[in-house]
Amino acid sequence: MIQDNSAESVCSADNENLENSMDEKRQSRRFNVENMSIDCDMQSATRVKVMNISRGGALVMADRVINIGKEYALKIGYKDKSVFVKATAVWALLADSVKEGNGDITPIYISGMQFVEVIKGEVSEIIRLLEANVEGKMYNAFMGNLQGNSYN
Repeated sequence: MIQDNSAESVCSADNENLENSMDEKRQSRRFNVENMSIDCDMQSATRVKVMNISRGGALVMADRVINIGKEYALKIGYKDKSVFVKATAVWALLADSVKEGNGDITPIYISGMQFVEVIKGEVSEIIRLLEANVEGKMYNAFMGNLQGNSYN
């Protein structure tokens, strides 16, 4: 996972604006999982992070080159479920670089990946867990607001 407090960004690109400027062509609901404990492994990458996910694919950030059109094996896990998929990089770009604690610069790539084959497990199981988590947080936030207010 890409989450290293000793690394600092050396790029000033605004990834949020980049993501928001893309045309919405997805057929499935996308879940922003950037701040959730989603595990992801990709062969030969040291750090990998799923930024968002849907039934059809994921936005992945990694510390290795991701080539457009190439197929990658991913292991994605959430809570007690995991799925092994083959995914094709639909688009990819160098998004950032981080300066490591030892002074080395590590490039960070992001890629929109489309799932092409589920090898083991089911993507829908992870999506169901994410939906339950999102709905639970919305319910708790709503109920917390109601309990904090007095309507007498």
